[in-house]
Amino acid sequence: MNTEPNKSSAFSKHLRARLISGILVLIPLAITLFFLNILLASLTSFVRPLLDQFLGKIPQYAVTLIALFVTTLIIYFTGLVTNYVIGRRMIQLGERLLMKMPIIKSIYSASKQVVDTFSSTTKAAFKAVALVEFPRKGCLALGFVTGAMTNPDGKLMYRVFIATTPNPTTGFLLILPAEEVQFTDISVEEGVKMIVSGGVLSPESYQRRPPPAQLSQANATNA
Repeated sequence: MNTEPNKSSAFSKHLRARLISGILVLIPLAITLFFLNILLASLTSFVRPLLDQFLGKIPQYAVTLIALFVTTLIIYFTGLVTNYVIGRRMIQLGERLLMKMPIIKSIYSASKQVVDTFSSTTKAAFKAVALVEFPRKGCLALGFVTGAMTNPDGKLMYRVFIATTPNPTTGFLLILPAEEVQFTDISVEEGVKMIVSGGVLSPESYQRRPPPAQLSQANATNA
């Protein structure tokens, strides 16, 4: 039997998966570096005339280091003001202004959704990854279990968020009986990667596992 076509197909799948994986890692990094470069260039062009006026001509690397230091300070103080009510209101006002600009609105909204999705707060809300029959019987969908509750009869129910692909910030909230939720050993991070990549980045296999302790019937709450 000729196994060359099978080997070629397997290699093609391996190469395609690794390339997509690399792109998903490098694109956000490239975008970040691109905007940091713009910010540094802007600060350098602004700082250099002031430095030349007071200190005379100084090396370019010194100007770059000063611009990098100023950039770090800006990022730090931006994070600092978010801890205060006035700072949060100023940021909310700035966001409302951005959301009124036609082109910037789309870019900013999409970027913010991605950041919010991968923030520690959002991922902490997902207790486990499970499989449920959705949107029809016999069809399995990946879901993130966000909590447990009991119905009027005292039966254990799980809150399961079914995220859409490739934008995991939208989806469906299902409240299902415990026996209809298949808990897996897939981590939340792996689950998010599966959703964002449309299933390209996914573990080769999974195992069923019992629900985490905080989701057991004894700890089921509405929190």
